[in-house]
Amino acid sequence: MKNFLKNYFSTVLFLILAYIFFFNNKYYSDFLIKDFSLRFTNFSINTLIIYKWILIAYFVLLIPFYIYFKDKSKARVIINFLHKKIKNIEYSIQNDEKVSILAWSVKLFFAPLMIVWLTWQIFTLLNNMYLWYNDLFILKDSFYLFFQKHLFWWVMSIILFVDLIFFTIWYLIEIPILKNKIKSVEPTFLWWFIVLICYPPFNTHTTSIIWWYSTEFPKFGNEYAHIFLNIIILFSMWIYSWASLSLWFKASNLTNRWIVKKWPYKYIRHPAYISKNIAWWIWWLPILIWNIFTWQYKHFFIVFFSLSVWTFIYYMRAITEERHLSLDEDYIKYKKEVKYKFIPKVF
Repeated sequence: MKNFLKNYFSTVLFLILAYIFFFNNKYYSDFLIKDFSLRFTNFSINTLIIYKWILIAYFVLLIPFYIYFKDKSKARVIINFLHKKIKNIEYSIQNDEKVSILAWSVKLFFAPLMIVWLTWQIFTLLNNMYLWYNDLFILKDSFYLFFQKHLFWWVMSIILFVDLIFFTIWYLIEIPILKNKIKSVEPTFLWWFIVLICYPPFNTHTTSIIWWYSTEFPKFGNEYAHIFLNIIILFSMWIYSWASLSLWFKASNLTNRWIVKKWPYKYIRHPAYISKNIAWWIWWLPILIWNIFTWQYKHFFIVFFSLSVWTFIYYMRAITEERHLSLDEDYIKYKKEVKYKFIPKVF
C-alpha cells in the first residue's frame, strides 16, 4: 500500500502542478484554450473542459495502474532525486533520474498541444463531412469544384486525425505490457532545440525569422495539374500519417520506445519527414512559379531559401533521432537492415 500511495500521489502532484502552470500562464493558455463547435448542432466545447476531464480520468485510472504495476513512477523518481539533491548538493544524477525528468518534460510539452490539435481535427473532420454531404449535388456538375471546395479538406482532416490520435494517446499513456515504456530520451540541448522550434510557442519565433510562404491547399492554374498535384500532397501526407499509425503504441518525439520495423519503416528510416517535405515543396510551388514568371528572382531565392531551411531543420531532426536511437543496439541492427534514410535505393 505504501508503494502504491507514493507512486499515485507523486504522479497526481505533478499533473496538478502542470495544470496550474499551463492555465495560469497567459503565454501558454492563449493557444491551449480554444472553443470548438459543430456546424450541424448547437454543441460546442472549450478545451479547458477537455483537460479537466482528462485529469479526472487520470486520477481514476492511475489507481488500478499503480496497484498492478509496482515499479517506481517517474514522478516519484524525480521527487526522490530532488530530495537527495537538497540533502547533498554534490549528489550526481543517475540515469533513471535523468530519463524520468526528460520523459516528463516531453510529455508535459507535447501532450497539451496534441490534445488541442486532436480536438480541432475531430471537429474539423465532422464539420467537413457535414459540408460535403450537403453539397454532394456539386459532384454531378463538377468534380473539380467539389474537390476544391470539400473533398481535399475532408481527406486531409482524416489524414491529420489519424496522425494526431496516436501521438496524443501515447503521449498520455505509457504501459510496460504494450512495450511503449520510454527506454531513453534525447539528452542534449541542441537536439531538443531543433525539435522544439517546430512547435508552439517557439515556432512563432522560428517563422518570424525563416518565414513561411504557403498554404495547405495550393492553387494551380490548370485544373488537371491542380487536382493531380494536390492528390500527390494528400498521398504524401497519407504516408506521413501511416508512419504514425505504424509506430502505434510507440509514437512520441525525442524518445526511444523500442524499434518499429513495419511499413513504411520497412523501406526507409524516416518516412514521416520525407513525405511531409514532399508535401511542403508542392505547397510552395505556386509562389515559386509565380516569382519566376513575374521576373521576381530576388523573392524567388528568398522563398526557396526559406523552404530549404525548413527542409534542413527536418533533416537535422532525422540526424537527431539517428544519433539518439543509435545508442540502442536494436536500432543499430535496424539500420543495417534498412540502409536508406529518406529515399529507397538512393539516400
